Amino acid sequence: MTRHDMMTTRVVPVSRCLTGLLFMLVLLLSGCALSFGYRHADWLITRQLDHYLDLTSGQRRIVNARLQPLLLRHRTEALPQYEQFLKDLQTRISRGLRPEDVEWSFASYDRFRADLFERAIPEGGQLATLLNKDQITYLERVFHKEEAQADHLAQRTISARLDDRTKKGVAIVEEWLGPLSREQSARLRAMILALPDSQPTWWQYRRQRHEEVLSLLRTSTSPEQIAEALRYLFVDADQTAPASYLKMMAEMRTSLTRMVLEVDHMVTPLQRRHVLVSIQKVIDELHALTRHS
Repeated sequence: MTRHDMMTTRVVPVSRCLTGLLFMLVLLLSGCALSFGYRHADWLITRQLDHYLDLTSGQRRIVNARLQPLLLRHRTEALPQYEQFLKDLQTRISRGLRPEDVEWSFASYDRFRADLFERAIPEGGQLATLLNKDQITYLERVFHKEEAQADHLAQRTISARLDDRTKKGVAIVEEWLGPLSREQSARLRAMILALPDSQPTWWQYRRQRHEEVLSLLRTSTSPEQIAEALRYLFVDADQTAPASYLKMMAEMRTSLTRMVLEVDHMVTPLQRRHVLVSIQKVIDELHALTRHS
């Protein structure tokens, strides 16, 4: 690509690109169609970019070209790490979970997330300098629309919001463990309902991040400056997150640790076997993706 092409092309900042890649990582924990999703990651990410910037056909071609080497490196370097993580998780679940096992899983997620951003941030510093004022305004409108939707959801009663979260949580657990007994289901519902009500604090944090990204795009000029700021916002997030958000996250992780350990204690041998088989299916998919990279 010539310098002229780069200067006349309008592309979205890397934070939007990473949404698609983070979606791939979340698939590891959700039991979704991992192979299909990862093999179509370029399409999924470009679609996400379109949502935020309404890319032209020429912009889509350029974004896809830039994504290909990034995705290839991620597939060959990161997927084997995910596979090993899941193998280690199997071992820990087989013998029964301990508090340190849950802490290890949180630390692994944090490491994978930071690695994901680090892989894309240098490219993002280059791409973000190409945005014009119209695109930033467009992005701002999308952010405001998301915030308005969040405000609408926040109008629901706390009980309605927590009940919705509980139904989704029970469904996820059943997907991994198999059918739950009536007693197990009741205990699980009580545990999920007892988790902190994180949604208001989470959306306040998202709103802050939206404003910071917009300010960054409007004031930064060099790729290096933007890359450094993106790293500060998304890799070293704890340094800039508000105290209320950090407190909520700490409380949530403490509550989730307690819940995971209680669930582990109440599962039957058949259910433990079910989750191990489910994890093995994901391992096999990851291994196949790595082998065909």
